[in-house]
Amino acid sequence: MPSKKEVNIHRRNPPQWFQDADFGIFIHWGIYSVPAYAPVETESYDVILREQSPDYLFKNQPYAEWYKNSMAIAGSPAQQYHREHYGDMPYETFAETFRETAKNADPEEWADYFSRAGAKYVVLVSKHHDGFVMFNSWQKNPNIENYMLDFDFTGRLAEACRNKGLRFGIYYSSLIDWTFTKKPIALPADLLLGNNNSRRYMDYCYSHWLEIIERYHPDILWSDIGYPADKRLKNLFAHYYKEVPDGVVNDRWVQLPNLMRNPLCRGVLNAAAGMVLKASSEDSKPLPATYYDYRTLEYAYQWTGGDVWFEVCRGMDKSFAYNKFSRPEDYISADEVRKLIREQHPQKGRLLLNVGPDENGAIPEYQKAILTELANQA
Repeated sequence: MPSKKEVNIHRRNPPQWFQDADFGIFIHWGIYSVPAYAPVETESYDVILREQSPDYLFKNQPYAEWYKNSMAIAGSPAQQYHREHYGDMPYETFAETFRETAKNADPEEWADYFSRAGAKYVVLVSKHHDGFVMFNSWQKNPNIENYMLDFDFTGRLAEACRNKGLRFGIYYSSLIDWTFTKKPIALPADLLLGNNNSRRYMDYCYSHWLEIIERYHPDILWSDIGYPADKRLKNLFAHYYKEVPDGVVNDRWVQLPNLMRNPLCRGVLNAAAGMVLKASSEDSKPLPATYYDYRTLEYAYQWTGGDVWFEVCRGMDKSFAYNKFSRPEDYISADEVRKLIREQHPQKGRLLLNVGPDENGAIPEYQKAILTELANQA
């Protein structure tokens, strides 16, 4: 167990509900669901990490939720697609469409599908890297006006899931918000350093997390990539555990000191980050972490990082968000889903399987089919 001098908040025995939970649903849904594009000819995320160079990953990103970043990389398939279909239209314009189409979503129907499929918990993306917020937040984006939904979709889904007996967690992209930055992420170091480390963004991020805790009391705080170099992070955790005693946090809260922004240090970090990304796919070991209740893997399926609780997340195809070009051969099968759950849970693991609705909030037919088959053979 950690000594008093250590700051690791990891609990060897997380709440019983989390120990029992073998299967959860991830939801990536946002304005990236309007273009709903990523190249399908490229390999899956885990294969790219093992077999390709780091710059290949970002230029040929298979994740549709990364559309804004991908379209900004010269010569990328997403850039070509955007020019052919939308010309020079700014990515943020998709928000105008999505704010209207999102009202068609039926949270009760979603929760019913998830519950019948055997899920024990749901994690909703409340803000991905593109910065669009999936609830009518009290915090206003200082760079883009009205860059959020004008109704509380997050609250509606939380209520629908809890009415079905599902635990409800919230994902928030803490470190990266492309409404505060200009340079696209093209190299591994950019994942950790491609953020705005100003007090303005720290306050924005911190205030959002406080609002999420106050409004939704999420059972899981699911941060992504990392967290700004804000000394208040431990205070955030202390507040969360006070408000939600049986809540848990994932492991993606890494903080880097400002000195890493020195060009020389950045070069070293880029090389190291590239090797760590590749190793995470080959050895199923994620980046080192200080703060966590459980560890996370992405498109990697065999935990080798010791006796800790963990979670594997992946999409139903090569993307988390809806990619309207995905082919039948890209989909996971219900049998493969059940196999992953059976293999991981005895090792303290669980599967977080993503559902990516379309711009109208409809769960695509191929995703419905997988959920229905899981329900029929539960």
